[in-house]
Amino acid sequence: MIGTAMLRRFKGLGLSAALSLSLVAVCGCGSDYSPPDLPTTGAPAAALGQVIDLEVTLPQLLIQGAVQRGVELELTLHVEAGGFGERFAKVEPGLARWDQASGTVEDLSVNGGTTVFASPTSWTTGRIGPLRVADTVFELTVRGDSIDGGWSVAGESWESQSGLPGTFAGWRRQRFLLTTTDFFASGQVAEVAWVKQRELRLTDGLELVSSDPELRVTGGAVFVINRFTFDNLQRLDPDDGFRTAWQAGTGAGSNPHDVLMLDDERAFVSRYEPPFDDVARFTPKGGTVRASIPLEEEAENRDGTPRLDRLAYAGGYVFAGMQDIDRTFTRYAEGKLAVIDPDTDSVAGVVALGGKNPGVIEVVETPDGERLYVALAGIFPGLVPRELSGGVVVVDPVDWAVESWALDDDDAGGNIGGLAMVSPGLGYTIVVDEQFRSSVVAFDPVAARPLRTVRSTPDFLPEIALGGSGLLAVPERSFVEPKVCLYRIPADPQDAETALGCVNLGLPPFAIEALD
Repeated sequence: MIGTAMLRRFKGLGLSAALSLSLVAVCGCGSDYSPPDLPTTGAPAAALGQVIDLEVTLPQLLIQGAVQRGVELELTLHVEAGGFGERFAKVEPGLARWDQASGTVEDLSVNGGTTVFASPTSWTTGRIGPLRVADTVFELTVRGDSIDGGWSVAGESWESQSGLPGTFAGWRRQRFLLTTTDFFASGQVAEVAWVKQRELRLTDGLELVSSDPELRVTGGAVFVINRFTFDNLQRLDPDDGFRTAWQAGTGAGSNPHDVLMLDDERAFVSRYEPPFDDVARFTPKGGTVRASIPLEEEAENRDGTPRLDRLAYAGGYVFAGMQDIDRTFTRYAEGKLAVIDPDTDSVAGVVALGGKNPGVIEVVETPDGERLYVALAGIFPGLVPRELSGGVVVVDPVDWAVESWALDDDDAGGNIGGLAMVSPGLGYTIVVDEQFRSSVVAFDPVAARPLRTVRSTPDFLPEIALGGSGLLAVPERSFVEPKVCLYRIPADPQDAETALGCVNLGLPPFAIEALD
């Protein structure tokens, strides 16, 4: 093993193990789903962009022969890419309101769009339109300030008819993408959005996926990982309503578990089942597997099955979580991170984690540089008794060594599931107790102690997701009332979260990822 600060912490019950809750769920999946006949040669998929909702107030506008005061317009801009700089944005017209009347805003422009100029302090558009409201045609521009890092904008508006200044306010949507499933034949993709910082909105049935559909947003791309028995990847196109751009197999029986995209030419997929037992490099433009990085030799269980799960990138290396479980799922070795050189497609080292069954890996920027926070589930009861042999461990991606424990599962009160890190001083995890009650727990990674329970339910919580504007999304896998609930994260980690509401889903949620 590599590194001198590797901490080993096994708790008493030896290597006997059980199938985790997630694996129990997927083993119940059927294989009736037939993927559509889609190209695997590189149909284009746009990079993930942003959605900005605008409310514009014009001091006056001549409508149907009368001067109307205080005309209000609703517009939505679909910006082609995130970040600062100059971007093209498609214009989606909404409603116009004036003098107790309303009408539809029409966009008469040739390209249906405008230009957005964004910086950390300012936000400006090019000409929007021509727009038509009733019988009047005009163009519009807005110019203002970026607020809260660009999550909201505000300033002045000008329309070409009178040239008088008005006002505008805008909000970047906080969007979460989900896969939902019937656990038998198929699943769907849905979007939950926090709109204008006041409205929770669901868009369901965006695309058909398998009944075992993991989801990953990586490198500006969106992938569905159709896992057990389905063995394929779907790349979704944000510009086409998250419909499929391409779909490609990963090898019959490979059971892919995660995807990591580094750039337009390099992406990696972890293949969980033997005889694959590897991390494979594939082309992001079409899904073709180009190289295999085998990891059987690094496994320590009796069958030599590494069970590759989550992937992360830090310090110039790809880190792959090795659950190191035998073919029967009754013997777990110590969990590990395989360190992979993405330039040579080779294994550079292995980090022993001192616990069992690694899952989610979060990359966090700390005062001392990047750190990996790894959730170790221990062993859920099933084929063998429950075992608390995990928690959340902190790994230095430069020294390839375990640095500390951010949370012990004994202190948390159950097996560790999902993980979402806000900062080095605040994290959230899913804890499943011995009664199979799932709770979202806020914890202090520095003091390595739980802070409070955010949500607790007898239903299964598959994952949690953290949005860039400080929202925590919690999907609840109820077969009676499946839902997603949103919480506002406090500025002070000692304060409580603010519940923003829940939205019901058509099918139970399987996976969730923040788009913004």
